[in-house]
Amino acid sequence: MATVLVTGGAGSMGRLVCARLAADEHRVRAFDLASANFEGLPDGVSALPGDLTSIADVNAAADGVDAVVHLAAILPPTADQLIELAQKVNVDGTQIIVDAIKAKAPHARLVFSSSVSVYGTPANDAEISTSQKYDPDDNYARTKAESEQIVVNAGLDSCVLRISGVSIPVFQEPPAAWPFLPDQKIEFVHRDDAVNAIVAGVTAELTDATRVVNVSGGPSWRMTGSKYVADYFGMIEVDPEAAIYQEEPGHFSWYSDQGGNDALSYQQNSYPQYLEQLQDDIDRLMEE
Repeated sequence: MATVLVTGGAGSMGRLVCARLAADEHRVRAFDLASANFEGLPDGVSALPGDLTSIADVNAAADGVDAVVHLAAILPPTADQLIELAQKVNVDGTQIIVDAIKAKAPHARLVFSSSVSVYGTPANDAEISTSQKYDPDDNYARTKAESEQIVVNAGLDSCVLRISGVSIPVFQEPPAAWPFLPDQKIEFVHRDDAVNAIVAGVTAELTDATRVVNVSGGPSWRMTGSKYVADYFGMIEVDPEAAIYQEEPGHFSWYSDQGGNDALSYQQNSYPQYLEQLQDDIDRLMEE
């Protein structure tokens, strides 16, 4: 049993991570802003209000922990609109986390939730490996790339997870514009598998090759944007020709595994299973 601090622990992904860690019998500290909704946290998870940009708050939260899962961040589109805030929270906040671990829990593992957006917009059809150079082309991606460098150069026991687009198996209204081109290669990841990777990162045996991992869906999730949209629209009986795509390529591609799934065993929901789960949710809504 370990004591694990989860920053952003009251958020949508943070709650799932906290619940899974608690189910694995870890003691979990859910750290988030005092304004966050901490209601309904499962047994084994303690609410810990605090500010990621406060050295005192973070030091107190990290005192004596065995691991830190760092999820808290300003996300798009806010991160691309409020540049200074994103820098303060995403980058400066990561430095505060690293410093707190060094001071209060130097043997703790740091699991950092990053993004495939650090690669920018891929210019070719090759699989993207973790050795590919950073090429961020928006502020959010730049803050993630800067934060990664803080983590990997900290001299800590760390794991960086570059998470692809997350597909949630519940019905959501289609976006105003899909964030990719129709012929663009995409390899999303099931929400539960992203959680699997984050949770596994806390205790997994890692090698130098698996300290930075592309977290993506695997072979069954490899497709083009138009295939993904056609499957989605087919379930809600909408003509795929009505789909609107953004005008520029998105931060998506196909990703090299490089032993990441062997180390973390996170790919447990195939794309066909995701479609079944999504169809079940749509059927449930239709019956209400």
